[in-house]
Amino acid sequence: MAWIRGCPAATGAEAVEERRTQRLLLRQPTAEDRALYHAHFTQPEVERWLRPPPLPPFNLGALDELVDGDQAHWSNHGFGPWLLIEEQTGAFAGRGGLHWTVVEDTAMVELAWSIEPPLHNRGYATEMATAAVNWAAELQIEELIALVLPTNAPSRRVAEKVGCERNGEVDHAGLAHLFYRLRIPARTWRPRSSSPGSKRGRRPSSGGRR
Repeated sequence: MAWIRGCPAATGAEAVEERRTQRLLLRQPTAEDRALYHAHFTQPEVERWLRPPPLPPFNLGALDELVDGDQAHWSNHGFGPWLLIEEQTGAFAGRGGLHWTVVEDTAMVELAWSIEPPLHNRGYATEMATAAVNWAAELQIEELIALVLPTNAPSRRVAEKVGCERNGEVDHAGLAHLFYRLRIPARTWRPRSSSPGSKRGRRPSSGGRR
């Protein structure tokens, strides 16, 4: 792997602007998505798991930084979090995918997800996470982690459904999280050419990270 600004850049696959699962369009976020981020992350049902007390609620500045950081992550590393869109309705369904994070002073690739509350219990998080794991294999990422609050039973189930194994607890963002790890066997993914819903895109130029 090549190193970019302290974190290894994924190799072995081109950046993909869009992917499709059975029910979701997964695409890179853009600056025009700010309103979606603001509406999503300020909902009490979302803040309950991502910004519980004693953490302060999301504010507009923090959410603008999140949008900018997600775009920069794509530019810097050739991958990043997706925006999730329901194929059938075209409605915003959430945010999720892969991104670099730091856990106990170690840089790791996190598998994360956040689904619109009205769309909970439909399996969208698992559907997206499965696509993200397959994509990580294409990118030759050897391991993913997931960080879940102990009381977040639905997210614990998502992590376990895609093969993550619990590996103790860690302090992250000032809160105790369950720490899941997923080792990805090499060459277990299907070539993108066998997935007609995938759309190839040019690798973005370099930028920052979240």
